Formats: sequence, structure tokens, C-alpha cells
Amino acid sequence: MKKRRVDIARLVLLLMCIAPPIVGQQRRDVVGTVRSATDSGGLGGVRVLIAEHGLIATSSEDGRYRVSGVPRTRVAVSFARIGVAADTVWLSPSVDTLDVYLRPVAIQLEAVRAEAPLRARERFEALVQPSVVSIDRSTITQLPSLGEADVLRAVQLMPGTISTNDYSVGFNVRGGEPDQNLTQIDGITIFNPTHLGGLFSTFDADAVESIEFITGAFPAEYGGRLSSVLDVGMRPGRSDRLGVKGQISLISSKLLVEGPIPGTPATLLVAGRRTYADVLIAALTEENMPYYFSDVVSKVSMPVGTGLFSATAYWGQDVLSWELVEAKEGRTGLDVEADWGNRLIGMTWRQPFGERELRIDASYTRFGVGFGLEPGLFKANNKVRLWSSRALAAISPGATHDVRLGGGVEDYHMTYDVSSESFSAEFFTAEYSPRVWSAFADDQWRAFPWLSLRPGVRLEYVEGPGILNWAPRVGIKSFLTENFALTGSVGRYHQAIHSLRDQNVSWNIFDFWIGADSLTPVARSDHLVFGFETWFGEAVSLKVESYYKTFDDIVDFNLNEDPRATGDETVPMTGDAWGGDLLFQKHTGGMTGWISYGLAKVTRNAYGQEFPAVHDRRHTVNVVLQTRGPLGSDLSARWGYGSPLPFTPFVGEWDHRFYFATNHRLEDSNREPIASPELNSARYPYYSRFDISFRWEMHKWGGVLRPYLQLINATNHKNVFLYAFDYGTSPPTRSSISQFPLLPTFGLEFEF
Repeated sequence: MKKRRVDIARLVLLLMCIAPPIVGQQRRDVVGTVRSATDSGGLGGVRVLIAEHGLIATSSEDGRYRVSGVPRTRVAVSFARIGVAADTVWLSPSVDTLDVYLRPVAIQLEAVRAEAPLRARERFEALVQPSVVSIDRSTITQLPSLGEADVLRAVQLMPGTISTNDYSVGFNVRGGEPDQNLTQIDGITIFNPTHLGGLFSTFDADAVESIEFITGAFPAEYGGRLSSVLDVGMRPGRSDRLGVKGQISLISSKLLVEGPIPGTPATLLVAGRRTYADVLIAALTEENMPYYFSDVVSKVSMPVGTGLFSATAYWGQDVLSWELVEAKEGRTGLDVEADWGNRLIGMTWRQPFGERELRIDASYTRFGVGFGLEPGLFKANNKVRLWSSRALAAISPGATHDVRLGGGVEDYHMTYDVSSESFSAEFFTAEYSPRVWSAFADDQWRAFPWLSLRPGVRLEYVEGPGILNWAPRVGIKSFLTENFALTGSVGRYHQAIHSLRDQNVSWNIFDFWIGADSLTPVARSDHLVFGFETWFGEAVSLKVESYYKTFDDIVDFNLNEDPRATGDETVPMTGDAWGGDLLFQKHTGGMTGWISYGLAKVTRNAYGQEFPAVHDRRHTVNVVLQTRGPLGSDLSARWGYGSPLPFTPFVGEWDHRFYFATNHRLEDSNREPIASPELNSARYPYYSRFDISFRWEMHKWGGVLRPYLQLINATNHKNVFLYAFDYGTSPPTRSSISQFPLLPTFGLEFEF
């Protein structure tokens, strides 16, 4: 018995001796994000080092990192990269998540230049996806623009993209229609991403973190549109302190507030803006400005365990109230009343599992437009609602495969009605409720060191018409050298919703949306893309691509539709597009910018004839330059050229006389134009515009002030917007209405 007690005592003593080493050998994965202390943007290429245990990792392009096998003891974690101030943080044994903010610093090295890997270069080396462009926030904020930096204005300068006029930030991509572009904010669909008939976009550039623009042959993860994907990621609010940014310009003002939510690990960003020309004009004159817009966007981000939860919301409204006919004694006035806007909210949860990641999204989107002639003469309403949810799993079943699997549902509900209270009449009422179930698989397969393939497939079942669509897609990238690769992709795409557009009109203030049903088809497009990408050193790249696209079962607004009949609101249309794009870009250095060129031919078939689309612009050139300017400024300049766009000319006028039953007489008349029966058979002159911007930066009162001066259309080139014809003269005369004249603008940005 005594010997057994001695053995037990020795065992207890032995366990006490080895317990600390055993506890010390418990391991964990430390994850987090490295961000810039100035704007909370993710910092890529940062070395994360736990020196005492020889553990090291590097942050990805969005700033995320993971260090595996960290002992569950108190450890020192160091962060370092050229261009930022190094920092070391002590991590307690119970903490597995560590987010840090690093302060940018200027470091001068002799005979050595070190930079973080370029996002474009990393994509070139690792991603099988042609026709994709990333645009950073700093580039957008420096580009010349009307009043304030605009995301969609920057997108219009990319190859393959056509803007039909100065007044619209809408765009056509490789022969597609504007409604065929999928536009998302943090993965949430937005239907009409513009203000003032397209003069401004809904995106506040200061709140944007990343922009991915895919001009064709997009992977199986994306669906619901035929032509392009614009994926705008909003940045989270900074977590170290309260921050304020804003801008005052001639047209609008905006304010952004961000910071940590007290008592929680969450951060909040809120940004709002409003035009104020209506307020100023009413205060200073007896005139009225009939239009204004306002919007607010917000984002909440919060770590949940080793995962991340975020929620994004947006509210925007345009209001137009214009006196068309003045009221007088014995005559009722007539006003144009219109309002339209977006409401959306979405939530995302990301959960990493080692090399795997699970992402779940849910969102609600609403777009509504009302247009009327008041009091009570005419009213048109269109309301669109979308509930959407999606799950996506990213897995790596082997060293040569990166697989993404997912599925989801999009539940649309659309109403469209036209009525007159004065005549007690309902001219047209329609309701559309397509529901789209989807599933996809996408695999980036590194078959050989010099060859990567990206096979994928997307299945979509559309409730309503009851259609199951199968959309195979495959991409290829072949490296002939370290800096030269051949690229290609082919795929099929479907779209279950349409906006009603007239091919004779190149500018719409807003869209009227309808969905697929037993009478309205699901549109289809096939893409074929082939090209190459090459790099000259680490800072200069050249991308050249050719493409061919088909369009089937797209629709056009039927100008001859009978309000008493159902199903003739649209006209079926087919078409195709072919062309080539070139993008030559200098990414870093004292002078940056790009040259883009697009060649395109776009045709449509409808009304028993083949005709060019309104955006059939054969040649498009944009040259963008950003460098140091005079008087210590940052200079940004852009020159753009576009060959003539088509339009349908008028060939005459007729006097439309009105019969009054009360006195059985023809009284009053309007002159109405007669359009050519050949659609888009004439062309406007070529388009040219040169813009230049100067920005200065001053550090005052503990913050940063950035005054700017911009000249839009600095050469005052008269670009034709449309023609007006007068057949009352002999011979008839034609006059032109121009787009933007020379427009000097100035303003002030501030940041604290």
C-alpha cells in the first residue's frame, strides 16, 4: 500500500511537471485583416510574423491573413511592408482574431524599388477570367467629372463600353443593352443605378472599397444578365476612431461618417448626399428648380468568431416637379410630376474553414417609378421588388483545383399600370412574378504549370414560364512565357427580366421593368472571347481581346401596342455583335493611366428589318493620364473620341388636327414629325471631349483639405445630342442641340 502511494505521488508530480508544456502545445489559427489607417482599405502583401515560433503569412489583396499552428500562449505578432509603418501587437492566449490598422509612410530607398504586388498582376498570374478590369478608388477620385467623382463615369472609359451621350452614366457593353448589365452593391442587385436621368450614379466613391468590372464571358457564379457584371464592394467603417469625410461642390454636397460602434467589435459607415440647386435658386431668385435627388448608404461590419458578418443598406430618391402649362383664368394648368428611386438592404456572412469558406447572402431590393401629367390627366407606375438569397462554398479538393459551388433563388414581383383619373380609365395593367432558382459549379483547374482551365455550368429554372435553362461555360489561359498568356472563354447566358426601351431613343430618364411569363420570353446570349495579355516589367500591361455575341429573345418597346390587348407591349428582337478591345495600362510610377480602344459592330433584327442598334459605335478611344501638375497639384486628364452613332431621321411633318364633338368642328392642331421607315438609317457627327482636373492637398486643423478645379469639355467641342427639324420653312431647316458645353467646376473635399 505504501509503495502504491509513492507511485501515485510520483505520477502526480510528473503530470505537474509536464502539464505546462502540454498546454503550451495547444494550437490555434489566428485570422484577421490588415487595413490602412487613412481609409480603412485592405492592405495586401503585408508580412505577418510570429518570430519566436517561426510562423509567417502574407495578407491577400483585400488585407486578409491567416497564421496556422499558433501556440495558445501570449505571442507577439509583427506586421511589416514597404510603404507602411511596421507594428507589433501582443496577442493573448484566448484571442484568435486580430485586425490591425497600419499607417502609410514614405520610405526612400537607394537603388531599390519595392512595392506590394499589383492586383492586376496577381489576377493575371492566378485567375482564368478574360474581360475583367479592377478599378481602384484613388483612380476614380482623381478622374475629371461633373461635380464629384463617379464610379460609372470611370467604367465608361473601359474598352468594350459605350456611352451614348454626356447626360447618361448608363452604358452599353459589347453590343448589349443597359438593362443587360448586372450591377451590384456588396452582392445586392440594384435596378436603376443612376440619378438625374443618368447624370450621376448611385455610388459614393468615398464609400467604395473595390470595383470589379467583367465585360463578357463571366463565370458560372454570375447569372441573370446577358452582357456584363459590375460588382461594387463597399468598404467597412474604420475601427480605430471616428472619421469624417465630405465634399462641397457647385451641384451637390455629401458627408461620410465612420467609426467603431461603442461597446461592440462592430464598425459603421454612413454616407449621404443631396443636390441643392433647387434650394439655392428658390432662395436667391423667383424661379424654381424642378428637380433634386438625395441618397444614403450605410454598412455595418462585425466579426463573429472567426467569421465576418456585414449588412449594407441604400436609400435613394429622385423628384421632378415641372410646370408644363401655366394655369390661367379659364384654363387648368398642367404639371409634370415624377419620382423614382431604389431601396435595398442585404446581409452577408462569411465563415472560413481552413482553406474552405462558406458565404451566405440574403437581400431585398425595391425600385419604383411614378410619372404623371397632373392634375389627373395621365399616370404611369412601375414597381419592382426582388427577394434574393444565395449560398456559396469555396473549397480546394486538391492542390490544382479551386472549386466554387452554390445556389440560390431570386423572387421578382413587378407591376406596371397606366391610367387617367380625369377620364376614369385604366389604359394598361400588367403584373409579372418570375422566380428564378439557380445552381452553379465553377472550377479553376491548373492542369499544367503553363495551362489553366475554368469549366463551369449554371442551371436556372424560371417559374412562371416554367423554363429550365442550362448554361455551360469554360475559360482557358495558356502561358507561353512568364509574362505572356493566351486567353479565351465561351459561355451561354440567360435573362428573365427586361426593361422597356425604344430603339429610336438613346436616352432614358428611368427604366420600366417587366419579367418573363407565358408571353414574355427569357432572353439568351452566347459569348465567344479570345485574346492575349502581356506584361512589360511589373508596371505596364497590354490586353487585346476579340469577341462575338448573339442575342435571342430580347424585347423592344412596341410603339404600336393596343392598350385594349394583352401581350403586344413588346416586340421580339434578335441581334449580334462582334468587335475587339485593347487596353494598354501603366499601373505605377510618377505617371499612370491607360489607353483603351474598342471596335464594334452591333445589329438588331425586328419589325421585319435589320438595322444598327442606337449604340452601334464603330470606334471608341479613351486616353487617361494621371501625374503631377502645376502649382503642386495632382493632374488628371482624359480625352475621348467616338465615331458617329446612328439615329432614325425625320423625313417630314404633318398637321394633326383635333375634332371637337361639342361644336362639330376641327380646331387646334399640332405638328407631328414623320420618322423614316428605315430605323437608325442616319448618323450623328463624331464625338470628341477633353476633360482636365487639378487637385491640391493641404493639411489643416488636424485634417486634410483637397480643393479641386475641373474643366469638362475644355475645348468646347459641339457634340450633337439630337437634331430639331423645322418643316415650316422652305427649304426645311435642321438645328442641333449640343451635349455638355465647356463646364468649369470647382469644389472642396475634406477629411478628419
